[in-house]
Parts: sequence; C-alpha cells; structure tokens
Amino acid sequence: SANLASALADLQDKIKVVEPNISDVQQVLEDGNSLTEISEKHRVRRRTLLQYSSLLELLELPSLMDACVRSNLYEEALSIASFANTLKRRHTDKNIVVLRVIDQIRSRQSDLRCHLIHRLKQNITMPQCLEVLTALRRLNSIDLEGEKNIEELHDGMELKLQVDFLEARDTWLESSPRTNNTALGPGEQLLDTIERYRTRVFEIGTQFNAIFGASMTKQSVSSSNSLLSMWITRRIHLFLTMITSSVNRMEDSAILRDALEACVFFASSMARLGGDFKSMLSDIFESKMVSLVTNCWKEGVSTLQETLKVCRDAGVVGPLISSSIAPQASGISPEQPPRQLLSHPPLARMVNSYLSGFNELRRCLLPNIFVILRNELKDSLKNVKAILETNQRTVNAPALRGEASQLREAAESMMIVFDNIVEPYITGALEVALGNFKAGKELLLKQMDKVEEESEEEEEKENEEEEGKESEEEEGKESEEEEKGKESEEDDKSQEIDDNEQQKDNEVEVDKTADDNAISQSVTDSEDHNAIESS
Repeated sequence: SANLASALADLQDKIKVVEPNISDVQQVLEDGNSLTEISEKHRVRRRTLLQYSSLLELLELPSLMDACVRSNLYEEALSIASFANTLKRRHTDKNIVVLRVIDQIRSRQSDLRCHLIHRLKQNITMPQCLEVLTALRRLNSIDLEGEKNIEELHDGMELKLQVDFLEARDTWLESSPRTNNTALGPGEQLLDTIERYRTRVFEIGTQFNAIFGASMTKQSVSSSNSLLSMWITRRIHLFLTMITSSVNRMEDSAILRDALEACVFFASSMARLGGDFKSMLSDIFESKMVSLVTNCWKEGVSTLQETLKVCRDAGVVGPLISSSIAPQASGISPEQPPRQLLSHPPLARMVNSYLSGFNELRRCLLPNIFVILRNELKDSLKNVKAILETNQRTVNAPALRGEASQLREAAESMMIVFDNIVEPYITGALEVALGNFKAGKELLLKQMDKVEEESEEEEEKENEEEEGKESEEEEGKESEEEEKGKESEEDDKSQEIDDNEQQKDNEVEVDKTADDNAISQSVTDSEDHNAIESS
C-alpha cells in the first residue's frame, strides 16, 4: 500500500509536467493546422524517402572524392568538384544539407591541390608533370566559375601555379638520392653531386618552358621568363656556394680538375636556359689551385728553416752536407735538378717541394694564375734567401758551440748554391711548368752553363791543388835524393878516411915487422960471428 501511494504521487508529478505541453499542442491545433497541410508534409517526406538512394549518394560525395584523391583518380575527383558547382547553382534556396556537402567538397579540393603539388616534389617524368599541371589548371578553372574579372584572376592563379611548380621541384632537387654512395671517395661523391644537380636543374628548366611557355600571352611570357631567370639565378648561387665549400676541402689537383670540368659542362648546359656561369667559376678554382701550389712551397721552406735551426742549436753539420755526390752526367736534360744539390740535402728537399707544387700545376693548369704564381714564387725565394742569410749571421756569432767552423762553411756554401743553382733553376722550372718552354729552357740552360763553369773552376782548382801536391811531392823527393846524395858523399869520404887510416896502420905494421926482422937478423948475425970467433 505504501508503494502504491508513492507510485501515484510520482504519476501526479509527471502529469503536472506534461500538462503545459498538452496545452501548447491544443493551441497549435486550434490555430488552423488542417489535415491537408499534414498530408502535404507527409507526401513530401514520402517523396524524400523515395529519393533515399540519391540523397545517400549526394551525402557520400565528399568521402568519394577523398577516396579518388588517395587513389590518384584525378579526373573523377575533378568531376565531383565540378558537380559541386552545379549543385551550388541549382540549389539557390540555401538548402543547409546541400551547402554542407558543397563545403565538404571544397575542403577535399584543397586536399586534392596539396596532393597534386606533393606529386611534383617527387621524381616524375614529363608526361606525369603534364598530367599533374593539367589537373591543377582544371582545379583553378573550377574555382573561377561564377567569379568576376576572370582574366585577371586567371593570370594571378597561373603565376601562383608557376611559383608552386618551382617550389615543389626545388624540394625534389634538394632531396638526396636513395642510392647509397658512401663507398665512393670524396672526389667521386662531389662529381656525382654535380652531375645530379646539373641533370635535375636542366630537367626542371626544360619542363617549365615546355609546360608554361606554350600557352601564354606576351605579358605572361615576360613574367614567366623573369620568374624562371630568378629561379635559375638562385639555384646557381646555391650551387656555387656548395662548390666553394667542397673545393676548399680538396687537397688533390686531379680531383679539382675533374670538378672544374664537370662545372664547366654544367654551365654550358645552363647556357641553353640563359644561365651560363662559367665566368663565376674562375675565382673559386684559381684561388684553390694557387693555395695547393703555394702550400707545397711553404711546407718545403718551413722544413728547411726547421732543419737549419735544429742543426744550429745542436752544433752539428752532418745533416747539412753530404760528401757522396754522383758526377753530373753529360747530355742531361735541363729540366732535371742539378746533381750539385745532393751536396746540401736540405736544399735538395726544398727543391723537391717546389717541384711537387709544379707537378700539381701539370694536373690542373689555369692561365689566370700565371702572374699570381710568379709573384708568389718571388716572395717565396726572397723568404728562403732571408732564412739562409739569418742562418749565416747566426752561425758567424762567436758564441756558437759544436762544429762551429764547419757550420760556417756549410752556411756560406748553401748561400752560394742557392744564388747560383737553386734560384735560377726553380725560376726556369716554373716557366716550363706554365708552358713557357722557351723562356724556361733559356733560364735552365743559363743555370746549367753556370753550373758547368763552376764545376770546371772547381776541377781546375782541384787540378791545381793536385799539381801543387805533386810538385811538392817531387820537391820533397828531390830534397830527399839530395840528402841521400850528401849522406852517400859523406859516407864515401868517411870510408876514404877510414881506408887511409887503415892503410897507414898497415904501413906502420909493415915497417914494424921489417924492423923486427932486421933486428932479429942482426941478432942472428952477431950470434954467428961470436960463434965463429969462439971457434
């Protein structure tokens, strides 16, 4: 009973809540809504129900267009976008459902545009580019339906399309290839980068001219040409920046020559698009070539300076002079280094460093660096001479320890060899390396003549010294013979004196024996006389 009472109370409360709504319905019915109007609305709803499949297709148009975009069905997607304009023209009564469908199709149109531009950022061929650009132009024409000032809007949208095309192709140009080229050396990687850059830039330029150059007015052609020229100028500037950073890391003139040839070929290809930049390559490669050559020279000069300092501080002359020198062969080519340099190993090593720099020129010879190299060589030789003069002044100091006299002789000899042999030989060798064979060989022949004269003078001095030694030996022999003659005469004289004395002694002995015999004879005679007398 208690539950029933509570249920009745809840029912009364709900009835009280529903009573105002019932009164509103009664009021509406009383206002004149007849059965005819209700039946008309029912008829409309039944008609809508009969068009259910068509309405469902209309509501599915945005999702269908999205599926076409993902499947690269550009024609179907563009047909749906064009149908949206038809719906907009037919339903001018501002149907909310249709307007929402049209808005969703417009959002899918932006997705289609982004998808088409993304296709341009990939490696696509010319026919594929034409397909994508045709779809974008149709999309622009769909957007222009029902607009005023169509010509101005079309020019603006065409210019925007050109900018989008170049920006998208820029992204593809700057993308790295999928192939792994880590196994290649730095030089081969650079050449591969230049070739890839050349082919892609030229391909983009030709695609731009083929797509946008055929269907343009005079005004649009001038604007597109200026746009393409600005793009080419920017790409060339970026390419030169990349080449400059790569060239500065090079240490091989052969790789430098290959890179220069690839860049020149790239510039000649860009000349067909109005972007020849050969004149801009000279500063990059010439400065690096001068740096490669002068670095070899500086290394040799620093090694010479360090060797002189070490020997001077240690007081030893052994590393500065060599006594085993092969004689200069007759008929030797003037381009070969003089054999006299072997007497001074530090100078020989320095000359080898200069020749290494000249060999770099043989691989990559640029005409505009001739004057620069001549001036650099003069400064370098002046520096070497200053180093040798400083070394000579230092070794002539009285406080020098160790083999001081030999160090002074070596310093003086190195100065003479540098002035008479090294400097003219290196100057002539540079001219030969630069292709000035006539002047270079004249300098080298003069240097060889001077070397031969010096060698002849040295031989004459050696011959004179040998002759002096021989004359001294002969005089010594003559003096020895004279002394021996004098000694033999003295011996003869002493022998004669001894013989005379011996003869005198023999005569005295003979006289003594004769006297003794006479005395004995007289004694015998007296004894006989006495005997006779006694008888």
